[in-house]
Amino acid sequence: MVPPSDVEEALSAFAAALNESSASSPDASILESKLSGPDGVVTALLPKLWLPQTDPNNSLSILVHLVEAFPKKYMNIAASAIRRDIEHNFDTTKMDTSEQTYEVCDALILALAKLLVAPNSDTQTGIATDAHAALLALCKWDNHEYHKSNTCQKLFQHLATLWKYLEQQQKDKLRESSTAQMRIAALMIDVCLLGGKEVALALSDDTGGVMNKLLHLALAFPNKDPLLQMTALDALEVLAVENKDYPMTSERAEFLLGNDELHSGLLYLIGSSSENVEFDPINGYAALRLLTEICRVGISNSVVESTKNKFYSLLECFQKALHALEPRGESERLSYIYAVSNLVASCATSTEEMSKSILQDTTLLHGWLSLLSRSSQPKLKSAILSSLSQVIEPGIWREEQDASIRPSDYISLSLYHAFGEANNQKDPTECLLVSAKSPFVEERLGAYNVLRAMASRGCCVRMLLLYKGEDGNSIFVEWLLNQDNEFTNEGRQAKYNIVQSLLADDNNIEGLISTKAFREMQLWMKRGPAHTTTVPWDLATE
Repeated sequence: MVPPSDVEEALSAFAAALNESSASSPDASILESKLSGPDGVVTALLPKLWLPQTDPNNSLSILVHLVEAFPKKYMNIAASAIRRDIEHNFDTTKMDTSEQTYEVCDALILALAKLLVAPNSDTQTGIATDAHAALLALCKWDNHEYHKSNTCQKLFQHLATLWKYLEQQQKDKLRESSTAQMRIAALMIDVCLLGGKEVALALSDDTGGVMNKLLHLALAFPNKDPLLQMTALDALEVLAVENKDYPMTSERAEFLLGNDELHSGLLYLIGSSSENVEFDPINGYAALRLLTEICRVGISNSVVESTKNKFYSLLECFQKALHALEPRGESERLSYIYAVSNLVASCATSTEEMSKSILQDTTLLHGWLSLLSRSSQPKLKSAILSSLSQVIEPGIWREEQDASIRPSDYISLSLYHAFGEANNQKDPTECLLVSAKSPFVEERLGAYNVLRAMASRGCCVRMLLLYKGEDGNSIFVEWLLNQDNEFTNEGRQAKYNIVQSLLADDNNIEGLISTKAFREMQLWMKRGPAHTTTVPWDLATE
């Protein structure tokens, strides 16, 4: 191990040589020989990067010089070492902020940002990955520290500058520039997921408006690079998807629901009738997926009135555009199903006028809810049924139930009957029981989801329990209590969930079915999904 005094002596000598204007480039081999090679050099420099005020040798300048002068030797080592050091020193789950003395200087942020677009990073993707992770960890720390260090603001300024530099590259470097732009975009999106302040900074002109640069890349028309456009749309979709680790902030919701450029560009790509254009054959479905996620955001997030009006306008245009869509193949049909179901869910919880409009749109409802043309496609049937259950009773799919996103009883019943009308005008419960008896587990689970959603709504419980079918043989209670018709663990759990919903305190079903059947349900609920029923079927509804 090299003595600390020798380390300081070697670094001081190299720093002095680096500062001499007459010197072309200091001899790094001398430094490496004294500090056990490039790894030893980087190890010696790292601790001083976070204490720039007490570093007379300016270790960051030395490291930046070595990386730029000898990229093959130092770039990969430096990127991985800095990432490890940052993830250790700036771990917000372990750090004691009262004893925090580290400082993140602007030059370090710029040096790491450059690694995203460094010449070698296109072939050595690990370098860009390490730089991304290191910068994201610093931004998490900045968020944890209430942005006292302005790390995110400085980063976005540098990213905007680098993006502008990439836009000015010659045509023979467009591929490398496109790759670097998407690395910048991916980092910017990940940072924006951290909180609302980060979204505001990404949109601000003071930081170069790097979010607007991504919007232009994703939505500009005509677009000379459709594959790059697809990647940009996918990056924006990440911003729209809600998850428990990064809950939706008001700033993100305001941007997604109220940005005119975003809305008009996406509608253009899916063939908006107001623009009289056709569905984009390459990126139309990428735009459709993003619009679907925006609808989800609109269902469960409160925004200011002006943003809400823009969102409602988007829904109207989206509804018209979907009429012209003709999905082909399973993947396209799945995208269509999710798009229509989320549009319906958004309209159902918006204004009375929009709710009425979507319920009267039999073309979209039939296109979404019909099972007739998918007899050999259980995955599609399951998607249709599960999406219907999510619209009727979103509470069974969300950990935290919000009454504002729950459609009215009238809308739920209207959609339930629309499901029957879309399937040869049959009784909707009859259609569900047919699917509940399917040999395909996916289809059965989808039917169970709808039945659970209906059982969770008091206005629908009586309709289910008293259903006997036209021939008197398709009895709902009989089917429910017969556990011989379901042999998978997932299916048994799903049927158990239906029983739980039926036995909710506010349903009061005791007088609607036989005493024995009621007691059997109570026993089933007490013992759990694995319980086996013992009630003879002829007594289930006596």
